[in-house]
Amino acid sequence: MYFDAYATGKRIQQLRKANGMTQEQFAVELNTSDRHIRRIERGEETPSIDLFVEMVAVFNTSLDYLLLGTAPSEREEQLKRKLYAKLHRIARSLDAIASDL
Repeated sequence: MYFDAYATGKRIQQLRKANGMTQEQFAVELNTSDRHIRRIERGEETPSIDLFVEMVAVFNTSLDYLLLGTAPSEREEQLKRKLYAKLHRIARSLDAIASDL
C-alpha cells in the first residue's frame, strides 16, 4: 500500500458528503479555508497531520482509512463497540452520581 493524495481526497470528499456537510461547513469545522478543502479533495494538496487528526475526529473514522483506504478489521470494530458501551455506562453512572449531589 502507498499514499495516494487523489484517492485520499476522494475519501475525504465522500465522508464529508455522507455527513451532509458542504465544503464551506467542513472548512469552518476544521478552522481552515474552503479553498484548502477543495484542493485537498482534488488531491492537489495534502492536509497537515493536525488536520488529518481533526478529520478523523469529525468523521469518527481511522487515520488508516483516510490515508490508505483500509477499513478496520471486524475485531477492531468489536473492540470499539465494547469500549463505547463501557464508556456509555460510565457516563450514565457519573450522571446519576451528579444528580444525587
